[in-house]
Amino acid sequence: MLVRAVLAGDKAAYEKLYDRYAPLIRAVCYDTTGNLADAQDLAQDVFMRAYDKLETLRDPDRFGKWLVGIARRRCQEWLRRNLHLRDKHVELSEAQTAIPDPPEDNRIELLRKMITTLPGKERLALHTFYLQGNSADNARKIMGLSRSGYYRVLERARKSLKQLMHKELEAIR
Repeated sequence: MLVRAVLAGDKAAYEKLYDRYAPLIRAVCYDTTGNLADAQDLAQDVFMRAYDKLETLRDPDRFGKWLVGIARRRCQEWLRRNLHLRDKHVELSEAQTAIPDPPEDNRIELLRKMITTLPGKERLALHTFYLQGNSADNARKIMGLSRSGYYRVLERARKSLKQLMHKELEAIR
């Protein structure tokens, strides 16, 4: 309904779409950038691109999945553009790795790091359901999966995350 309202000229409806999907899109972008500022910039760009191309969306009910697709493509562009910058800064990165990170007691930060190591589909399942707070039905629609397919991916993500966290916490002790 909101997509149709935007197409009919209701800009306030796009603000509602933004409010609903911005945390998810920032999470997708953060998975790529590892940097909140870059993730926010990319997310803004994703929403601007989506607004410009909204009339090309064939099925308004699939807006979330379509938007995630735009975010993934935009993140791939970002990675390609930044690869040459990374090559130029290899020496700096090597110097930084020689300095040990301070010990972290923050389990939330550890959890975020572990989530970034999961495969993309599993990360997205966790983001849409737990971090964004969507219902399982909305999350599966965003991902374009059947109900059982979504639950399989989510369960696999939880198991993988549990194993990773267990290993990491054992290593800390």
